[in-house]
Amino acid sequence: MLIVFDLDGTLSDSAAAIVATFQHACRDHGHAEPAAADIAARIGLPLDRMFRELVPGGDVGILTPAYKERYLPWDAELTRLFDGVPELLEGLNGTLAVATSKTTAGAERTVNRLELRHHFTEVMGHDAVPNPKPAPDMLLELMRRTGFGSERTLMVGDTTFDLDMADAAGVRGIGVSWGSHGADGLAKWPVARDPAHLRQLLEQASR
Repeated sequence: MLIVFDLDGTLSDSAAAIVATFQHACRDHGHAEPAAADIAARIGLPLDRMFRELVPGGDVGILTPAYKERYLPWDAELTRLFDGVPELLEGLNGTLAVATSKTTAGAERTVNRLELRHHFTEVMGHDAVPNPKPAPDMLLELMRRTGFGSERTLMVGDTTFDLDMADAAGVRGIGVSWGSHGADGLAKWPVARDPAHLRQLLEQASR
């Protein structure tokens, strides 16, 4: 079984770092700060799309690099694993991978800093494929690389972007309640209430 995880909001609690960095980048370049809730609701989309949607008239070519320049210190200070995630990953059987809207280099940096890299056969960012979430490209490429078909693949994420990607790829999706979109926002899919419950859902789906 191939189990693919989103990163931000699913494994790592990075919302505070993302929101703070996004608002600083806007303020530093003369734009009003978007509301924290509006930024958090879009975590899981590529950064340039977030700026286009939240900063009308903003120059994505300036704002995106400004964000990236500031993000690492905020990330190191504020981002942590959700409680129960290390135990979840240690106890899972199967091939594990990451599909995230970070760049691949950024995702590798994060999973290494959080000491998770050894769990994953593949760590993939949006820049590894032509189309980011919610397009199916990342899941299709991960299945190609690992040799698993859609019937033997699961996608775990905290946003509709993750689970719409799963649907588009013909893959079963499982949501988590502790991320950006919450249980109500993911009501059309099975939703785990905590990592222990997620493990149960994954084990049931793997049978």
